[in-house]
Amino acid sequence: MLDFTEECLELADGKIKLPKGKNRPLRIQVYKNQFIEKWFAQAHPITPGLWFGWMVAYGLYVAVTRFEWLGVLAFLGGVVITSLIEYCLHRFAFHFIPKSKAGRLNHFLLHGYHHDFPNDPMRLVLPPIGIWPVAVVVSTLYFFAFGEWFWPLLGGTSLGYILYDWLHYYTHHFNPKGGPGKWLKRYHMLHHFDSPHHRFGITSPIWDLAFGTYMPLSESWRAMQKKEAAEAAEA
Repeated sequence: MLDFTEECLELADGKIKLPKGKNRPLRIQVYKNQFIEKWFAQAHPITPGLWFGWMVAYGLYVAVTRFEWLGVLAFLGGVVITSLIEYCLHRFAFHFIPKSKAGRLNHFLLHGYHHDFPNDPMRLVLPPIGIWPVAVVVSTLYFFAFGEWFWPLLGGTSLGYILYDWLHYYTHHFNPKGGPGKWLKRYHMLHHFDSPHHRFGITSPIWDLAFGTYMPLSESWRAMQKKEAAEAAEA
């Protein structure tokens, strides 16, 4: 049931070169099994709120009724934890360069597909086959690590995740005319099309600033690379 299509395997292994611009297809089929492909390997952008919204509400309720303002701080701490997880996964796992064939396939499924087909509307938020196992692992770790603070922190983490998925969708499928939305969209599009080794933050640039991967919108990483290569050739 989890067999991949030949097109998916060849793309993951670098055997297919995708056309650029408008000639690039919007998406491909990843799994041969249509049921897995439709219900577990893709997701409508509204689904993160449906899956985890109840955790946000209950976590905030427990935070306020049981711990008062300290609970609210813990809830907000969960949001911050999610933003750090988002940055670390994007930088160190999603952009890891594998050497083996199996590694290339895993990387393609994890993040390579998104860079090849950045505007596939049904794979911009994490599908069940991707996020549900992660949710189980994170919830289990929180349960044993935080004890009675489990629900406030998990609720905040869930809110952070929903914001991450929805803001990611927003940067690809909305066209804000100004303000923070326009800035975030421009920042993320530069990550896709100019600076794959910088600008990892999606919900905010805070961790890029903290860990040295921030680049202002006025700077181009690819232009810097070309300039350095030209200077090296002249030397």
